[in-house]
Amino acid sequence: MDHLRNESIEWAVTHIRRYGDTDIFPVPFEYEAIKHSWINLKDAITKIDIAEYEGRPFRRMLVPKQGGGFRVAIQLDPIDTIVYTALAYEAAEYVESFRLPLDSKVACSYRVEVGPKGELFRKNNGWDDFHSKSHELAQSGDFEFVVTADIADFYNQIGHHRVRNALELAGVDEERAKNIENLLMNFTRGQSQGIPIGPSASAIFSEACLSDVDNLLLRKGYVHTRYVDDFRIFCRTRQEANMALHDLTEYLYTAHRLSLQSHKTEFFKIDDFISQELIDPEEIENKTKEEKLEALKEFFNQYQDLVEGDEPDIDEIVRDNLVELFEACLDSKPMHLGTAKYILRRAAALRTGVLREPVLDNVDKLIPVMREVAHYVIATTNSRYAKVVGERFRIGCLSADYDFLPFVQSWLIHVLQDRMGNVLEKEIAQLCEEYRDSLGLRPYALLARDHGYVDWVREQKETWLNNSPWDRRAIIWAAKALSTDEMNYWLKRVQNAGDILDKAIAESMLITENANTTSK
Repeated sequence: MDHLRNESIEWAVTHIRRYGDTDIFPVPFEYEAIKHSWINLKDAITKIDIAEYEGRPFRRMLVPKQGGGFRVAIQLDPIDTIVYTALAYEAAEYVESFRLPLDSKVACSYRVEVGPKGELFRKNNGWDDFHSKSHELAQSGDFEFVVTADIADFYNQIGHHRVRNALELAGVDEERAKNIENLLMNFTRGQSQGIPIGPSASAIFSEACLSDVDNLLLRKGYVHTRYVDDFRIFCRTRQEANMALHDLTEYLYTAHRLSLQSHKTEFFKIDDFISQELIDPEEIENKTKEEKLEALKEFFNQYQDLVEGDEPDIDEIVRDNLVELFEACLDSKPMHLGTAKYILRRAAALRTGVLREPVLDNVDKLIPVMREVAHYVIATTNSRYAKVVGERFRIGCLSADYDFLPFVQSWLIHVLQDRMGNVLEKEIAQLCEEYRDSLGLRPYALLARDHGYVDWVREQKETWLNNSPWDRRAIIWAAKALSTDEMNYWLKRVQNAGDILDKAIAESMLITENANTTSK
């Protein structure tokens, strides 16, 4: 039998509460719901035998990619996310010690630095090391060419057996490595490749898989640095550049059955690489206004990809920089997604509304960075502007070319319910009904909880077990709309009939309701 440690499970929940369960979807309410019932739920998770565990139903959506097309992303059931994150936690130190040393700045991405507050990686996830190492090598005078290459559809193409082999080589127990392979296969419903896109835990397993690729390039004498699946190989001659690309392509295929994206595989002369690839938006923002404007002219003509009420009194230059950077980003074709993410995150952290107009005017263009857009709108909208902002955001999403996507629909409803629920209740209810086929009962159940739709909850609780697990849990959560007596009676039945997460949500509600009743 293979069980997770108590410490690992506790850390996993701390991590998820702080960083979210993915970097793609809205965080499910379940994590908030289980706070008060955590002791019993944790006990149930410790009893799970990873060797026999098959996983639970997840949600799958297509997410727009830069330049067109889609990637398949899944949101694991909260229990599975906890299990998956705890497994990564227990493997993390083994994987980190197996990788090339941090100070070499070769394998830059997602270096492990586990902390008691849920930290899994070092700050900035290694982009700063990747950028500085690239700058150092480019400016050294030793190289004439740079090969840049990305692996095609990396996370979805990672072989489960390669994950297992990499974990064993790193020192993870053989049985545990095998069980992780089997769990990944359960997540992909029997397919032998692909790891979940979005959870932080996936970075641990993907980095383990690429350690041998880094070693291959070093053994052959190449000088390179890597951020996730983005390789930069510095070469002295064009022939060496051709050989390096050949060897990388050959090894990725023979050892991993992976291939490179042709449109992102390029040869640069060193001066072109410096001018086109080595500009960092954070550096630009920190320049004086005059310097920034000079750098913008060059920066936004080139490809750049980064994989990271009353307004506060922030510096006018910072405010201007954010606006001009963002507007230039919107005008670039294709739009620089990494730059857009960076600017939106920065503006959300500052809680400044200076980007509100360009965001609301360009929702359709910003669909590929919808998570950052949603967080920005939520962070910068107070009650004074709630109705106007909510209505414009709704219209922007509905008029977008991607309005048919459940991914867009789920974020639209999430933003409206979070900040505009009191002023756009009717509009939200209409969307919940309209999206029922794609999103299920879950959005309406959360609306019923917030606004006390007693009749709707009474109707649903009679057949709650007939629904999907994601809908079922939302109906349980909506029981708050009922009277205390009716709610208590039904939730006790749920505790006897539901699975471990159903029971945990019911227990959490009973505990909080009893606490509220006692305090009155």
